[in-house]
Amino acid sequence: MQFRLNFLVTCLCVVTSNEYILYYICAMHSYWFISVYAFMGILKSWNTEPKKMYVKFAVYFVFNFVIFDISEVKNNIFRPLSFFLGYTQPNSEVDVMYEWGFRAWLDHWACLFGMICAYNYPHAEKFIMDLEKSANHKKLVAVKSAIIAACVVVLFAWYQCFMCKEKLDYNKTHPYTSMIPVLAFIVLRNMFPVLRTHYVGMFAWLGKITLETYLSQLHVYLQSNAKHLIGYLPNYHLLNFALASIIYLLISHKLFNITTVFSAYLIPNDMKQTAKHALVIVSSFGIFYLIGFCLNSS
Repeated sequence: MQFRLNFLVTCLCVVTSNEYILYYICAMHSYWFISVYAFMGILKSWNTEPKKMYVKFAVYFVFNFVIFDISEVKNNIFRPLSFFLGYTQPNSEVDVMYEWGFRAWLDHWACLFGMICAYNYPHAEKFIMDLEKSANHKKLVAVKSAIIAACVVVLFAWYQCFMCKEKLDYNKTHPYTSMIPVLAFIVLRNMFPVLRTHYVGMFAWLGKITLETYLSQLHVYLQSNAKHLIGYLPNYHLLNFALASIIYLLISHKLFNITTVFSAYLIPNDMKQTAKHALVIVSSFGIFYLIGFCLNSS
């Protein structure tokens, strides 16, 4: 997974001389994956016992709170990693760790929320299945109507109280409220059998290559660190967008396939073979990087 998240972005950073944190999604996903892996790995025998698992969730909550909601900790705990998490903005006095701190803070509760949803999925599924198998049609309609009404009210309140805010004001509440529309969507979709048994194939396909689409957008649609649009067909904005989209999707899909092939080759099930491949790729990467550095210096 770490290879999947960081192989392509590493190549991009070397080729474009961009800083790693410019593609902050990769850094964030890498961090959250490692933290969840550790969370599930420590005392893993507890993972099958609900009461103990909720204790682990509580500990993870406190861990997250301390790191991201206490400014002194958030501003300093990741500072030793500034050599690759730092972002130096030209002619700016902004702290090099600001970008990472801000981006990670924006979604610092999303991972825990997703974990809790996943852990309770079997219970939610059983509740809905038992409800729909019930012979009492009036009870079914009444319960579903109540759940739907509650979701609609909560969504409306969220939209009025938070979504309508100006960007800077909204950012302050995003970490604590962004899960509301997501949860409401999940609940509403699953209230209707016809909705939960169908999906849009195009979105499912795009969902598989979201990492590549995120990375390539900065080089197919945009340029100058996402400050300008690329004009393939100047003065023809819609045609330009259509052409850019075709190039964008083709390149993203190709990059996904390349990453998958490299991953399967470099990280097989045999750990000894994996170690040999890792040594070869690191050595090769270091040699070619050194050659490139020398040529650039000369």
